[in-house]
Amino acid sequence: MPRIPPIAHFIWFGRTLHWVHLLAFRSAVERGGFERVILHHADELEDSERWLELRALPRFETRRLDPIELLSRCPQGTELTEIFRALKQPAGKANMVRAALLYLEGGTFLDSDTVTLQSFEPLLAPGGVFCGAERINRPYELRISRSPTVLVPMFIRRVIRSALRELPGGWRAFRLVERFYPTAVNNAVLGSEPRHPLIADLLARMAALPPERRTVRYALGTHLLQQAVAAYRGHDLRIMEPHIFYPLGPEISIHWFRNTRRARIGDVLSPDTLLVHWYASVRTGSIVPAIDPDYVRARSKTQLFSALASSFVDG
Repeated sequence: MPRIPPIAHFIWFGRTLHWVHLLAFRSAVERGGFERVILHHADELEDSERWLELRALPRFETRRLDPIELLSRCPQGTELTEIFRALKQPAGKANMVRAALLYLEGGTFLDSDTVTLQSFEPLLAPGGVFCGAERINRPYELRISRSPTVLVPMFIRRVIRSALRELPGGWRAFRLVERFYPTAVNNAVLGSEPRHPLIADLLARMAALPPERRTVRYALGTHLLQQAVAAYRGHDLRIMEPHIFYPLGPEISIHWFRNTRRARIGDVLSPDTLLVHWYASVRTGSIVPAIDPDYVRARSKTQLFSALASSFVDG
């Protein structure tokens, strides 16, 4: 019976890794139930202060990435490599590479701003393809709407979410209203069998994307995945509920890093949460470089992220 290979893929563009990225790799190794965890890196990392720690992880591989060669082996390879060469931002490049890796090798792609908590084996055994949904304000099909019946509720949701983002403990209040926020798939966690038709369609959509759309934020990533998922007619697609991978959605996710009087991680997670995606792209630019084991120890009782990471610091 077909199954998704027990391999986790990470992608990295750049020469600097922070401790939180090592946490993503290590948590996948220790708790993800994968036989191998591979970091595909486009740039040299031997000079990174985390390199020796990376190499010491069991069942962990580092593989130098040649994106052009990888994309050229996919359908529409000529078009895909042309698009890749024109991209400047690492996020757009990573969107293309993750789809190519999954098409050619299969497995599970994980973003580097994740912490794996439980085994993915239940998602791998049935085969097919899986991803997770998150609670957001503007999925692609609403983003392109000009109808007042869409835009007014969207504006109201944005105002409420912005207020709860700033309110101490606002994530708790958001739980009371989150049902009014649409769910949409995100590609931070994406698994498939090799050469799966949904991933093939995702690559084809990338190759056909108009030039003016290719550099638009999310266009090569979540927007195309949302379109491919909506068009897919197979019966082997599984979309996980938000609490499985995205217990705190975008913007509200800043509460992972806010101070609180008592950080009780069990209040945020569900028993079946497999992984936490904490959204490094959402207001965390000044926080990420500062996080290390001492940071986590000092805040494990007063910050949700440190409470989440503390078991990887001191066992």
